Order: sequence, then structure tokens, then C-alpha cells
Amino acid sequence: MINLIIYLEQATDAHSLVNELLSKKMVASASIDSDNAYFTVINGKVTKTIHTVITAQTKASLFSSISDYILERHDKDTPIFSMPITQSNDNFAEDIRAKTKTIA
Repeated sequence: MINLIIYLEQATDAHSLVNELLSKKMVASASIDSDNAYFTVINGKVTKTIHTVITAQTKASLFSSISDYILERHDKDTPIFSMPITQSNDNFAEDIRAKTKTIA
């Protein structure tokens, strides 16, 4: 199981993407963080950009298909990464398994 993190340009409709991922059973649950301040250094200067960040819980085996799905519909440079869920209570883990598609 993983937390999937997706950094979208602020103008992108994150709600539609979350609805698509949930209805296709690609993710079990998701949260949206609007107006996320992102800082990086460009040409020696600290630069701030604003993103919308989706954090979703899913199975690690679905990462590639989710990533492909998002990159087909959004900017090819959309940052997508995951962090493993190494520990959780039984209810949380079962919820993710039950709400995501079965992998053969």
C-alpha cells in the first residue's frame, strides 16, 4: 500500500481527477490540498509556485497504471510519486484493499 502524491498545476481540475480515480477504483480515498506553496531554486533564486496536491491511498501495484492514466490526461511533466504505507491498523488496510480494483 502507498500514499500517492500528485502535484497539479493550480488551474487543473483536481476534483474531476479524484472522481475519475475513485470511480475507476484506482484509489481507495484521496484528499486535495489547494494553494500548496512549492519552493525551489531556479537560476540561483528561490522561486515559489502554487500547486494543487492530491494525496491518495492505493495499492503499490496500481502505481504505473495510475501514473500512465494521469500523464495521458494532464501535463507530461506532472510530478507523481509514492510513499509506502509501512504500518496501519487493520481497518485502514482492509479499506484500501476493498475499495481498489483487484490485480490478477
